[in-house]
This record gives sequence, C-alpha cells and structure tokens, in this order.
Amino acid sequence: MIYKTYKCNSYNIHTIKTDKFKTCHMEIIFTKEAKKEELASYSFLVDLISETSNLYKSRKEVVIHLEELYKTVFYGLTTKLGKMLSSSFILDFIDPCYIDEPDYLENVLKFPFDMLQNPHVTNDEFDLKTFNIIKKRMEREITGLYENPTKIAFREAFNTLDKESPTSFPLLGTLEDLEKITPSSLYKIYLSLMKDNLCDIFIIGNLDMDEVVTQIKKNFQNRIISNQKRELYVENASRKKELMQENKANFIQANLVLLFNTENLTKKEKDIVFHVYNYILGSGGLTSKLYQSIREENSLCYGISSMYLKYDSLLAIHVSLDNENIKKAISLIKNCLKKMAKGDMTETEIEDAKRNISLSLDLSLDNEVAILNNHVFNIFDDLPPLEDRKKQINEVTKKEIVEVAKKVKINTIYVLKGGKG
Repeated sequence: MIYKTYKCNSYNIHTIKTDKFKTCHMEIIFTKEAKKEELASYSFLVDLISETSNLYKSRKEVVIHLEELYKTVFYGLTTKLGKMLSSSFILDFIDPCYIDEPDYLENVLKFPFDMLQNPHVTNDEFDLKTFNIIKKRMEREITGLYENPTKIAFREAFNTLDKESPTSFPLLGTLEDLEKITPSSLYKIYLSLMKDNLCDIFIIGNLDMDEVVTQIKKNFQNRIISNQKRELYVENASRKKELMQENKANFIQANLVLLFNTENLTKKEKDIVFHVYNYILGSGGLTSKLYQSIREENSLCYGISSMYLKYDSLLAIHVSLDNENIKKAISLIKNCLKKMAKGDMTETEIEDAKRNISLSLDLSLDNEVAILNNHVFNIFDDLPPLEDRKKQINEVTKKEIVEVAKKVKINTIYVLKGGKG
C-alpha cells in the first residue's frame, strides 16, 4: 500500500493506493470541537445534505443517479470522539478499471461535492419537505434510545460522571433540542460546517491518485481556511471516593455501569498496552477475568463486558443482571481489577490476548474501510499503522500490563434497577 498526502490549502487529501480490492472508498471528513448545543443540529444537517440537493431535489432522483453510477453508495455519518465532532460524507464505488465508461471516475467523484456544495436551499432556508422527513427520522432515533436499557444506563452513567464533560454530550441531542431546529437555523450550521471546520479527504483504492486529486480540486474549491485545532482527548476528573447513583425503570433486568479513569497513560499505553489489558479483563468474551468471575464462578449476570473509551480517558464495565445480585457483582468486579493490578494473570492469558488482537488486526488488513479508518487516526492522533501495531502488540510484557492496571481508578457506579417482577 502506498500512502500519500496532498496539501490543498484549505483541506488535505490523504490517499491509499492498493490493488487488494475491487471497490474504492472515500470519506470527506469535517471536524470541530464538540459543543453540546450544536450536536443535534450537526447530526440533522449531515443527514439532510445526504438526502437531496439543488441538483437532485428528491431522494428518488438521488437514488436514480447513484444507480446510473453503477450502484455507487453515498451517505452521511456523524460521530463524537472525545472532544471532537466528526461529520463525514462517505462514497463507495466500483474500481473504474471494471467500468467501460471513460468519464466514470470524473462523474463519480463529482457527485458528493455536488451534494455538499449545492444543498437544497432557498432564501437561506433548507427545503421544508426534506427537513420534515429528516426531523421525523431523528425523532424516532431519539425516542428509540429511551427504549433501550443499556443505552439509558450508559447515558445516565456519563451524566453522573460529569454533565458538563463532552463524554456526556448526546450525539443526537434531545427531543427538546430537535424542536428548536428550523430550516433557517440549520442553514447557519451549514455555513459553519463549511467555514469553521477542519476538512480532510481520505480515499483508498487502485486509482491514479494524482488524477483523483485533480478531480477533487476541480470540484471542491473556494473553501475558507479554518484556524481550528483538532483536540480529541477528554481528561475526565478523578474522584477520591466513587460516586454511586441508582434509579429504577420498567425493565426486567437491572443494568450496571462502572466507569474508571485511566490516569496518566503514556502514548504506548493508550495505543497498545491498554488493549491487551482490556482483553484480559473483560473484552475477551468467555475467557475474560470478569466473565469467569461474575458469570461462570458465581452465576450473577446474563452478560458482562468492558469497553476502553480511549478518547474519554475511561474504562467502562457493563453488566446485565438481577437486582439482588448488584451489590455482590460490584464487589467482585472491584476485586478483579485489584488482582490485575497485582499481576494476577498467566502468561497463557497474555499470549491468548495478544494472539486474538493480532488476528483482529490481520482481518482489518482485508477490509478497505478498516484500513482507511486506521489511517484517519494515524493522521488525527498519530496512531501507528496496522502492521506496526501488530508488532507492538506482540511485544507487550506482563510488567507493562500491570503498570497500566495500576492506573485504572474507580470513578462512578450507576445502577438502573429493573422494575418488573
């Protein structure tokens, strides 16, 4: 694979040339600091831009044109990573070498920029019909979050941790936030997207990348240079004593979430060592310490797992269980973490973790989206390339894992008790 970056004044193009795949994948990524009051509007906007434009005034016209481009796929995606809000416009298309049409590459690369730069706007307001379609879709998505006990438990755990932390900001906002959005206010957010966000374009495929860059520059012009800085990491404050919050809901099972600060991790610990630690602790499925202790040995839960929230500087543990088992489960979870910090792990467990993580990285090398996503974080956060990460994973020692385990400190315990007998 050949990696290259082209500087284009107001945006950068990052290319990955490879002949491993028969398709190509491109992402136009806008990034800015995540602000609580803007999240619902940005999520709304990305969906709206992906739906129609001044050139394609209905979803049907968009779909027909994508079919004419040999079933090209185009969609928008909004994500929040730590302090950073990412608004992405994604294009999947067939490698031009399989298409007997001389203008195919030019036409397929033109499409996303037509959508992005010519929104369906009249008199500084988005088209009302399309606006209402997206609004109803978002209403369903937000309402659906309140029907999922796991998502409720995590949301309330993050709010208990710190309501003012970017970690707790809801990506879709609330129904109240949604009601405040208008076609004209959304157009102001669109102008902010184009003016105030950093922009990077990533593309992977077996393409003449110089020609790709020429086509993109022809179709994406006159952008204002943003002076924003890209910051990802949230340093959530630790507590001398854990904070526990408990609520009750009309679900059969209880949901328990424990949040731990990951304090003063080095770059290698963040990128490499913590993944091995987390696999052994709780992300490794049936072989993990948490599963063996809470599920197998004590039969206290239906499911348990741990999740490393790297850019929030947190470790999260989630358990679904019966109300009467909550207290004992919390005690056993704390005991598992204490044992890890004392080095209670075998070389077999360590090698199993390293082997499975390496296998996952190998599988990533067979997926163009995974390769591109890794390169995104190589650019945004200096994450090592997949090949280098595999090498570093295999070199992790027990001593390094224990050092990481000592930097994990309990912060918040949130319990969503079940209400049905």
